[in-house]
Amino acid sequence: MRFSIEQLQAFVASAEQGSFSAAARHLGKAQSVVSTAVANLEADLNLMLFNRTSRSPKLTVHGEVLLVKARRILNECGIFLAAADGYQTGLEEKITLVVESMAMTYSVAQALANFEKEYPFVEVEILHVHEGEVLEFIRQGRAQLAIMQQLEFLYPGEIEVHGLGLLEFWCVTGMEHVLAQETKITWQMLERQRQFLVSGRYGKDTARWRVSDLVWRTESAYSTIPLLQRGLGWASLPADMVRDLVHSKQLKRLDLGFESQAWQQGIDLIWSTQHPLGQASRTLLEKIKQVHLKEEG
Repeated sequence: MRFSIEQLQAFVASAEQGSFSAAARHLGKAQSVVSTAVANLEADLNLMLFNRTSRSPKLTVHGEVLLVKARRILNECGIFLAAADGYQTGLEEKITLVVESMAMTYSVAQALANFEKEYPFVEVEILHVHEGEVLEFIRQGRAQLAIMQQLEFLYPGEIEVHGLGLLEFWCVTGMEHVLAQETKITWQMLERQRQFLVSGRYGKDTARWRVSDLVWRTESAYSTIPLLQRGLGWASLPADMVRDLVHSKQLKRLDLGFESQAWQQGIDLIWSTQHPLGQASRTLLEKIKQVHLKEEG
């Protein structure tokens, strides 16, 4: 073979980090080790991968093409090692499941109940984090599975994705809020009133959900509800979460004049190909795959 895994790692890290020194820090190695590995790879392939005439090395045309293939090889190596480790993994004592708070539906809870019947002694840790933080937990192996809003980008070879369907969202507010007194709600009305956004720590939220210029942020969709009931603003929350409150007149569902149907958001189940799943994790994965959110209505 004309290259080693270590050489490919040095090549990919150098390209992604922008320099050999940054790649060395990323890999936890000396800069000389990284630069030598890249130079040896170029010699073995008889190709220049980087143009070194500028201050920072830039990929050559050949380097750009081979970078895609190198990433694929490294991802496949990760899958191979994760599978091998998985065969050695017995029954886990604990599983960590990351769930965006708005994606914790009754059907997901039922999947967990079905899992508990088969593995009553396996501890399940459920962490509620924001969309922007979910991938970090999965990539680092801090969680085995995650349920989140539909990924905007795919990560082939690194992250596996299973779509669970569409989650319906309702715009709701308190019964005494000014918007609750309106028959039809316009986009401009929403813009002028305070909106509650479910965001991660350090104010991480998603621009696609923001409408109003005036916002309050919370880390949990559930913590938004008592604030809405006190007339402090409006929010877009899963119908599954607020339906009973609307029917009991504790919250008011806003009739949006600019929408012909309720807002919907795809929900994904994701896991890493680079970290092994044990017996219990694989079972929970299959239980959650059986969830079909479109049937919740």
